[in-house]
Amino acid sequence: MAETGILRPDERVELVRGVVRRMSPKNRAHVIAADQICDLLKDALRGRASVYWEAPLVVEAIDSEPEPDVMVCSNPDRTAYGTSRTKALLAIEVAESSLEYDRGEKSALYAEAGVPEYWVLNLVDRELEVFRDPVEGRYTRRFRAAGKDRVSPSSWPDLEFEVSTLVPEK
Repeated sequence: MAETGILRPDERVELVRGVVRRMSPKNRAHVIAADQICDLLKDALRGRASVYWEAPLVVEAIDSEPEPDVMVCSNPDRTAYGTSRTKALLAIEVAESSLEYDRGEKSALYAEAGVPEYWVLNLVDRELEVFRDPVEGRYTRRFRAAGKDRVSPSSWPDLEFEVSTLVPEK
């Protein structure tokens, strides 16, 4: 759409259920948190998975192409991105102004897409909201962690992250 002039090339949008939606602007804390998470996961999962920053997740069955802030895919071979040789195992959104949208519609979208785990780094309350085990378009397990609480991605239980290391300083 940007190539045809319908959208400006610099306009931040994503396709959700057949509708092109503007994405929330990112502030300093959002950019720092997403970059920090991406670096942590890339280091921890080197040779085991691929980690992408703002890469589209194509979900043809529900006419969507959301762009999670961070996405971790099963295949460590980066050239497998966007092919049947890899699967998204963890999607992460950093949320402040988009918090309700990320908890609601985005959560349902990732569950319908079959992403087994979804994290919302809630910058408002400085906590991590973890959604797991999608069934029929919704996650069946949800918990929150904050401060010195430790979390592990379900696909890599040997990794542990202290929530405070994911949330940028104020």
